[in-house]
Amino acid sequence: MHLIHQNVPGLCWGDPKNVPILKTNTGRQRLNIFGAYNPDSHSFIHLTGEENCDANKVIEYFELILKTYQHSPEITLFLDNAKYFKAKIVFKWLEQHPKLILEFLPPYSPNLNLIERFWRFVKDKLVKNQYYKKYKTFRAKAFQLLNHTDEYIDEFKTLMVEKFEIIKTPV
Repeated sequence: MHLIHQNVPGLCWGDPKNVPILKTNTGRQRLNIFGAYNPDSHSFIHLTGEENCDANKVIEYFELILKTYQHSPEITLFLDNAKYFKAKIVFKWLEQHPKLILEFLPPYSPNLNLIERFWRFVKDKLVKNQYYKKYKTFRAKAFQLLNHTDEYIDEFKTLMVEKFEIIKTPV
């Protein structure tokens, strides 16, 4: 996810004669986040920074997952189809780490990806109707939330469920 240091307005009521003015930031400072949510333990692993997302960052992220789940016999990751996940150097690296199995979701199906629900949750908590004057404050709040997801387990139990509805198109 690319979390931009910017206020995202939610719904609000305002007097049309006195339209509300929302504070906003200038610039494009953002945090680039690779994240993995475990629906069994409700735990979250992330690699977060200002650096661009590329194949080398993916490998660094996968190494973090392997280290975190070093005692697991096998690890399956469900991923979207971002180009950096399918880079040649990533597949070459994966040949050396067969315990990590990648499952790519169909294109344009964020509804099948639990992490998309997690990202919406993060945006709702961090940037929806929230203004941070300084990027430093925004960044600290982001890390505070990402590093303490255990405080939201009750919310995750209802939000991060693996019950997917199959919608059939009419013939």
